[in-house]
Amino acid sequence: MSSNTEKVFSVNGMTCQSCVKNIERNVGKIDGVKTVKVSLDEKEARVEFDNSKTSEQAVIDKIAGLGFQAQAK
Repeated sequence: MSSNTEKVFSVNGMTCQSCVKNIERNVGKIDGVKTVKVSLDEKEARVEFDNSKTSEQAVIDKIAGLGFQAQAK
């Protein structure tokens, strides 16, 4: 049985839809991530993931690796 979690992360440093697509594409590649929805206006990312395969910290690290500041809300 999978244990899906949906978390909202605040993301700072995004300036355009290209940033949004970059985050969605790369976070979506993390094993265990089910859905990623990034909002430029809200400066946040909603990520649904299987917490038996990945973690909140893995999502934060991936976003940070792309050059943005992220933290769980």
